[in-house]
Amino acid sequence: MTTSSTYVSLLIVAFIVVVSYYFYKNHKYLTYVETSDTFDQLYLSLAPTMLSSIMENTCKWPVLPTVEVKVPNFSHRSKFIRCTAMNPLAELDDYGFLEIFLPTEEEKSSIRCTYQPISNVSFVLGTPKEIEFNQPTQIYHDQFVVRCRNISSPQNVIYERAFINVPYPSGPAKQPKFVKSNWEYPSLALLIFDSVSLNQFKATMPRTWKFLVDNDFVAMNMYNEVTHDINSNILSILKGGEEKQSEETFLWDVMKERQCKTYLSEEIGDFPSVLGNMSLDVEHDLRPFHAYAHATSEGVCTKDGHVGAQENIKFWRKALLHSKNRCHFSMHHMRALTRDPELLPLLDQELRESLEALKANGLFEDTVFALLSGTGNPPRLKDQLFTSRVEERTPLFTIKLPEKFLRKHYHSRASLQSNANRLVATKDIGITLMDIASGSPLTFVSYNLKNEPLNGTSLLTYAIPTYRSCDDANVPPHMCLCMDDKALLTEDYSSNSFIYNQLFEYVKTEVLKNDCIDEVINCYEGKCDANVRVLSLNPMVQQGIRDERDWREVRKTQYDMGMNYVEILVLAQAAPHNPSLMNIDKMRVVLRMRFRFTRKTGFEPVGSPTVANANHQCHAKRIEQYCEMCYYNSLLTDPQI
Repeated sequence: MTTSSTYVSLLIVAFIVVVSYYFYKNHKYLTYVETSDTFDQLYLSLAPTMLSSIMENTCKWPVLPTVEVKVPNFSHRSKFIRCTAMNPLAELDDYGFLEIFLPTEEEKSSIRCTYQPISNVSFVLGTPKEIEFNQPTQIYHDQFVVRCRNISSPQNVIYERAFINVPYPSGPAKQPKFVKSNWEYPSLALLIFDSVSLNQFKATMPRTWKFLVDNDFVAMNMYNEVTHDINSNILSILKGGEEKQSEETFLWDVMKERQCKTYLSEEIGDFPSVLGNMSLDVEHDLRPFHAYAHATSEGVCTKDGHVGAQENIKFWRKALLHSKNRCHFSMHHMRALTRDPELLPLLDQELRESLEALKANGLFEDTVFALLSGTGNPPRLKDQLFTSRVEERTPLFTIKLPEKFLRKHYHSRASLQSNANRLVATKDIGITLMDIASGSPLTFVSYNLKNEPLNGTSLLTYAIPTYRSCDDANVPPHMCLCMDDKALLTEDYSSNSFIYNQLFEYVKTEVLKNDCIDEVINCYEGKCDANVRVLSLNPMVQQGIRDERDWREVRKTQYDMGMNYVEILVLAQAAPHNPSLMNIDKMRVVLRMRFRFTRKTGFEPVGSPTVANANHQCHAKRIEQYCEMCYYNSLLTDPQI
């Protein structure tokens, strides 16, 4: 090798080393490119808060403090319930065989057991049929009651229990009329609560909530109901967002057209039924069972000594497990316990175990699961006024789609996770579930200012913009939770006031914990006092107006809500990568921080500082993401700064 060629080789090696060192110093973290492959992997690793933030919306949403419950030490803050148990004589197996267990000949000769099918919405018992003891008997009815009596005293019922029978297919039923389950056209399972807010669910169902979070359920954090009428909200959802009462195409009708098995279960009590006396074309309509259970139960306890609501969750779970190989639609509407927050914790353990069993048996792979409620929880006397006004207007909606489905429809994953922190109304929930039920192709709706579906859209096909308002979503003023500016209260937070400077110092300390930030100032565009605002609920919501016509009478009355929010803006200056190559003015970011104020607790930070604006392309939502995503590399960022 000649001297000249050696010299050239050394120069090339030196050049490679210098370039590598430069890129290492300026691109410490992995940079992603939005392609159909890497886009999906990116969203697999990012939580919804990475894609959107509640704080960036034009609608200033009241973020409530969630009661933190340590699951291992959680004790049910509920009423004490003791049910008088009967001797468990009857058992129904997974294939629809009923057996009565009587161990002694003496008992057999003194007891007679029968079963009767249950039918009709108001429940009618069929002809009793005697059952032989210790002999499996196949039952062909999907709901029936077993009774055992003393032969010498027929009025003395020693055992009574109603059963739901949705067995595994066997015999002729092995030739199914339902299509096979498929992740591309998933089944749909709905678990509906009556009156539970998202915040209340987190506080009273901690085991279930932890399971939902750990298994990537996506909750709508800004779900604003449009009416206090539970039945109206649920019917609108079940009809796919349709508000016309004459429209009778339900989610299960659409799935039945796809040749899916349908299962409907609605608890009945001293309250109006959502489905009423409608004649429904479904395989399993369990309203007769629940009508019978309501007529014979003792409070929340069944005749045989179980908590009825817990048993109903078990029936729902078994029906899903027995139908897992075929396309199915199931809906279980829990009403008896979900109207009382003190009884709701009774369902936590049973629901958690049921969801775990469904996951373990593979149903999460080809079934969409959604937990939702008709309204938020009703206000109670011991609730804080501000909190109760918010919670009664914020229902629960959380959804889990099959992973393979989301990998194929990666735009739907992005839309759903972004919409988790956008203003959502009842109609959006219905349209989303109808999209899933119909199995129609999901067409991503691109941004179009002239034709935006703001008044109702699928959460899977459209990323709701940050400027969506209650008017856009058809949420009436007396239901709208978007907070108003309180100009008079804002005057107490001038830039030279003690309280403002305390809040600013807190924000400054939090922001400077990030190593890429060099300086934080409290004035933006030469204005200081304009960068603080006090927010609270609008007057109609404050006073609990349930009909806009009542506003005229009470609008002159002022209530102290006991809680408001203070929001301030600060300007952060990022340190330059290399002052000789980059203008220091190019890396500025405006940050927003919100505080919750009550007289009891004083000021509490709501989350961490969020990015409100930047003078360079950056999609980071929180300050702790900014350095990694927008300063050290170009994650989710236009490479041209």
